[in-house]
Amino acid sequence: MKVRPATKADIGDILGCVRRIKREYFEANNISQWEEGYPSREIFAADVEKKALYVMHMGEVLIGFGSFIAGTDPTYAEIEGAWLTEGDNYLVVHRLGINPDWHGMGMGTALMGLADKICEVKKIASIRVDTHEDNISMQKLLEKCGFTRCGIIHLENGDPRVAYEKVL
Repeated sequence: MKVRPATKADIGDILGCVRRIKREYFEANNISQWEEGYPSREIFAADVEKKALYVMHMGEVLIGFGSFIAGTDPTYAEIEGAWLTEGDNYLVVHRLGINPDWHGMGMGTALMGLADKICEVKKIASIRVDTHEDNISMQKLLEKCGFTRCGIIHLENGDPRVAYEKVL
């Protein structure tokens, strides 16, 4: 298994994986997450430009992807609850996805381990992430990886998300 920074050439495979995740996981489990064209080619291209998007491969097969972004996220400015840390010395994990063929095999845990490594190298104090309240498997993954449920944040469109933080 290899994890590396994504390139623009990876975006097509990532979008194919996103379609499968939407169909085989979100729609199958009645989870209204990643709707209305999100995440888009443009969002992933911007993540590549920021050097924030990573891919996980086994040979030629895309296993997973995720965006690991250092710094302030405006949607995390207000929380119903409380973050474990203050300030903007945190890493945000967005758009984390695992190929449905690899669900339940520890690949999400392995990919989340990259966030810890990035924080170690960049001297970042914590990791923040949010997910849909119905995305129970993501919540279990976060708790398994040492995250604490901190409260509810709201996306730009007002949709609520369960917010987690892990202090390193």
